[in-house]
Amino acid sequence: MHCYACDEQATQECARCGALYCDDHGDALCARCMDPASAVPSYRVFRGSLAALLIGSIVAVWLLVLPPARADQDGPPSSIANLVQTGTPRPATASPTPGSGELTPTATPGSATATPSRTPTPTATPTATPTAAATPTPVATPFPREATTYLVTPGDSLSSIAQRFTPPGGNIQDVADLIAKANNITDPRSLQPGQRLTIPAR
Repeated sequence: MHCYACDEQATQECARCGALYCDDHGDALCARCMDPASAVPSYRVFRGSLAALLIGSIVAVWLLVLPPARADQDGPPSSIANLVQTGTPRPATASPTPGSGELTPTATPGSATATPSRTPTPTATPTATPTAAATPTPVATPFPREATTYLVTPGDSLSSIAQRFTPPGGNIQDVADLIAKANNITDPRSLQPGQRLTIPAR
């Protein structure tokens, strides 16, 4: 193996470029890699850097200029919109004068002058009021003087049955307890349609 720069026997291999060299044409690296000129980037690196800088500048200008232009088309910026909203004068409150069809504007302090305008009087539209359906109330049946039977119908409960047989001024719960005791009812929810209950005498 010969040195890349001369015909001498190569003693080392460059760790950077892999070239074989002798002791006269290198030390830790070959003489070509140790040349200061080889450390300078090529013109392609400079051209690539300039192109990247130019593209980055164009993108930055586009981001800075284009969004405000779109915002101006859609509406004012939020900060300007707040200022415009805050600085807008409130319209004057118009109070009607009794006996006349004209409106006399009453200026509010700090507000702009308002031009009076005739406001049409709205016509009341009659609204139909729905009539609530009457809820059937259980008719109180006089408490029997003698024991009788009652046939349970769908929708009956122990309280509604007791209400039928509670005399005026009587206690519904007391009557319900008497009916439950007379029929050995421990759970009022166990009533079934078609069941016959014994109504105790008064």
